Formats: sequence, C-alpha cells, structure tokens
Amino acid sequence: MELLVALRIKIGRKFEGRQMVNSYPAFNSMPANVRGDMDWSHYIDQFTCWHYDKKSGFGEQDDYNPSTQMQYGVFCVPPAFAETALAAFPEQVEQISEEEFAEFYDSRAHEHEPEVRYDEGALNGLRARYGDIPTVDTELIEFFTNATEDDEAPLSAQYKAKKGRNLTAQEKQHIKTLVKMTSGDCKSLNPNHPSPGVRKNKNRFYADFKSRRGFTIKAK
Repeated sequence: MELLVALRIKIGRKFEGRQMVNSYPAFNSMPANVRGDMDWSHYIDQFTCWHYDKKSGFGEQDDYNPSTQMQYGVFCVPPAFAETALAAFPEQVEQISEEEFAEFYDSRAHEHEPEVRYDEGALNGLRARYGDIPTVDTELIEFFTNATEDDEAPLSAQYKAKKGRNLTAQEKQHIKTLVKMTSGDCKSLNPNHPSPGVRKNKNRFYADFKSRRGFTIKAK
C-alpha cells in the first residue's frame, strides 16, 4: 500500500478578469520533481483526488469553518509533495491525521451521497419479469440466493431462527419472489454484489474508499 499524507487546504476566492474563481496555493511553484514533472492538479489526481467540504464555505458557514469566503478541501499525496507544500504554504496547507480525514470524508465531503445506487434500467427489467421486487435487505437476499420453491419452507424456518422473531408479511412476500428468481437476478438486488441493479456506493464512507483505493495515511 502506498504511504500518503493527508493535507487540508484552505481554498480562497479571487477575481480573474471579471470572473470570481477559486484561489489555490501556487503548488506549481514547487520543484517539478516533487510533483512528478506534472501540473499539480493532475499529479494529485493519481492518489485520492480532492474531497471538498460540502457543508460550509463560499457563502455557508458553521463551527468547522466560520468563514464564508473560504472552503476546505482535502487530498492525499506522497510525503515529498506534502513536506514541500507544508513548508511553502504554512497558512494554507495543514497536515491532518487519518482520523481527522475520515471524519471530514464521512460527515462533510460525502455525507450528501446515497449509500446505495440504483440502476433503474436493470431494475425495470426485473420488474417486467417478476412484478414487484424486494426492497434492499442484504441479509435476506444473500440467504435466499440460489434457493428454489422447494427450499422456501425450510430456509424460511432457518431465517426466522436466525432473526429470532416471526417474519413479517413483507418479508414472506419478498422470499416468495426471491425463490422464483434466478441466482443472477437475486445478485442484482444485492448491494454488495457488482451486478447492475442495486449497488453499494463504495465512495460514500471512508473505510470503503480506502479499501478500494489501497493506501495508508502517514501519522502526524
């Protein structure tokens, strides 16, 4: 796994001609070798890209950022870039811990995103084949994938015991639908399976994002 440093950047605003634009630290003034002989914006995109505060800044303010004229953004880069940026722009660039980055990621940069994404084209195909389809309940879907109508009663009993309660009428109806579905169609309803249909948004939470991208964060 690549070792990266999490940097929180203060992004200001400035006039460029007659247009107001974002004002970033002049990262391209840093030596070319620490940014891979690339424009800084392309260089950082190789790692974790930008994560912007979606709750405050540029007109909005809160306790985290009381300024309406500035927005926070976080990106992660190799130590050489980070050390140079911290020395060159101490008023605009700050190293943060992994815990701080995770909190920023989950509660400020990505909180607005859905936890699950729906492919309506794929789901409409399932509706055409089966009528109403089960709502998202990952455990139920995984339990009854590959089940047949002959399996319905014994598996329902096992599922009831696993839950430690009687099954609801809705759960019973969903089970009847699931046991009629092919294994592939069942998997399309499982947000943890890559089949198109119902998909877990693996960018919503930091833990999933980190696992998917494969990096570690250097301690402060």
